[in-house]
Amino acid sequence: MDLSFIVDLINSLSSLMKTHLNEIVLSMVATLLVIYGNDILLFIKKQIGSLKLFLRITLFVIFCAFGFAFLTSFLTPLISQTVSQVDAMWLPLVVIVTYYILGIAAQRKGLI
Repeated sequence: MDLSFIVDLINSLSSLMKTHLNEIVLSMVATLLVIYGNDILLFIKKQIGSLKLFLRITLFVIFCAFGFAFLTSFLTPLISQTVSQVDAMWLPLVVIVTYYILGIAAQRKGLI
């Protein structure tokens, strides 16, 4: 039984994924922030809760505007570099399994 067409299909899919790996990982990081963003914000609220109203609002806005952007811009290249080291035969499986793990995490948080 010749399974070379499956290997060719996986290699084609893997090369397509490699060209768009930054966007794929960016969507994973964004999904992580959607799932766990509320927990991060609750932690920040606890840390700044005793401050004056103006300072509390300012710090909250700064963290939302710049903190999440920093997390996204820091994590995306880090994870992208790690995922790019995965062998081409395993890359599609790794990406699909990662999305399923994110889905399970979203389900556990009650988002699905």
